[in-house]
Amino acid sequence: MRIKLAFAGAALLFAAFVAFGQAAGQSSDVNFPTPLSSNKLTGTIRARDIGDNRLTTHYFVFNGTQGDLFVNVVSSNLDADIDVFSADGLIPLAKMIVASDAQANETGRLIYLRRPEKLILRIQGRTPNDLPASYQVSFGGSFVAITGEETQKAPVVESGVKGDVAVNSVGTILPQVKETPAPSKDVSTAEKKIEIAKAKEPRTDAIPRAEAESPKKADASDTKATKPGKRNERKRPKVVVTENIEPKKEETAEAEKKKPAKRKKTTAQAKKRPDSSKEETPPAVDPLANVKLVILFKNGEKVEIGMPDLLRFTVDKGQLIVIRKTGSIDRYSMLEVAKVTIE
Repeated sequence: MRIKLAFAGAALLFAAFVAFGQAAGQSSDVNFPTPLSSNKLTGTIRARDIGDNRLTTHYFVFNGTQGDLFVNVVSSNLDADIDVFSADGLIPLAKMIVASDAQANETGRLIYLRRPEKLILRIQGRTPNDLPASYQVSFGGSFVAITGEETQKAPVVESGVKGDVAVNSVGTILPQVKETPAPSKDVSTAEKKIEIAKAKEPRTDAIPRAEAESPKKADASDTKATKPGKRNERKRPKVVVTENIEPKKEETAEAEKKKPAKRKKTTAQAKKRPDSSKEETPPAVDPLANVKLVILFKNGEKVEIGMPDLLRFTVDKGQLIVIRKTGSIDRYSMLEVAKVTIE
């Protein structure tokens, strides 16, 4: 009987602890801390990848009234710093250092508050091995839970990995599971045959309405006009005899005359073409074609340059400069020149 009562009491205590001190959400952003709705909180810190030395940080917010505030911390397999700040300016009020040298560590602090204010609890640490670390924080005294207040949630970053290669926080390539495409539904052979038959059928939509309706109207008129006994008989067209109309001779004569007239025009134009070529004016003759610039040197040499090839010639600083139209420039010393003439 005593064993049953003890077991029932333990079950009630466990249920009360779960209802009273459930693990709250864990926020890692100081701008969006997790509000505490109970004076007890529990949390875990998972092990990071091998080679990742970063610390895990959790932020919680609660209120405090004037008086003494008691903070008690029980941790397991955790190396961390636990701090209490004033939310207005993050002024430090208490600090606790927790080590993982023992199976379970317990520590606490007493904080005196002169006025009611909002406080922030920070838990920053890591596990020394591959096992997760756990902590439990209890408050007493002037602790006030936050209830009924709307709090902003921190933005959530998608944890999905996109791309051909997935890596962890250290850079190690992780095996990526390839998504298998969903099997397509098999179409029965009967449905395929029906679709092919529909594709081969001529479309009546492309035929204009007037053409499509005209034979129907004609059939309706024929059925009304003919009697049921004489449906196969066809009406013969009436033959009308008329006199043979001869074409007018004047018109044929005029048509015959016009044809040779056109031919004569073409021959006349062909004859006039050589005459137009003879009447073309001959190109003008350059009057300076036979004029030359003659330079006679003292040693008996002579240079002749045609005027059509000459652009200009000048004397500058004791030199005779001759510029040709081709762009070449000849320079001769006046001490060697005996005479310059134009012939």
